[in-house]
Amino acid sequence: MKPITGMLLAASLAMPFSAGALTLDYKGFFDRMDKLYQPQINKLKLVFYFNNREQGTPCRVLDGRILRHERALPLLVGPDQQLLLPFDRDLRENAALIQLELENEQHCDFAMQIQAEVLEQKSFTADELAEIRDQMNALMRSYAGVGFGWLQPEVKGVTLTLDEGTQVSVKGKGSVPPVVDGKLLLTPEQLGDATLMLSAAPHSVSPLM
Repeated sequence: MKPITGMLLAASLAMPFSAGALTLDYKGFFDRMDKLYQPQINKLKLVFYFNNREQGTPCRVLDGRILRHERALPLLVGPDQQLLLPFDRDLRENAALIQLELENEQHCDFAMQIQAEVLEQKSFTADELAEIRDQMNALMRSYAGVGFGWLQPEVKGVTLTLDEGTQVSVKGKGSVPPVVDGKLLLTPEQLGDATLMLSAAPHSVSPLM
């Protein structure tokens, strides 16, 4: 399992344990996902997971469910142990809860990560990277609240997390920094007029601060 890397935003979503499970308020997740539905944002997604503070890798989800009154819905978990939550206003208005059990829960901290929704994209121009960067900055400002956007650090580019063996090249005049530990740290200005070419789509595209 690959660790999820990039910017982590702290969030106070945890509630006391109930019957041996960690209980979370769905409202907190919904309110953060709701910020994605702004007119100027269409290339981003949020990844929710628990990070093992000692190992620096996502904590394994052993079991989970979404509770709405007397009804329990399954909690879907992605291959990187991310919580795949529905965007459902009814769940928010009815005070839904999320219950889950984590492996080594005492070492796990909740984390939220902004990522670009690039699907299977294998090439990027400087303009595309700039648009992703600008949307990440807009989303971060919306989390800071009205009048407090200046408190947020600026996103300068992107961090592309690549699968092992991914070949990196450029089309046109330009160059890119070397890949270090499976990560390519790149700003639109570095790419210039060239196009970044990858032999495989990136595992994730997260902010470069």
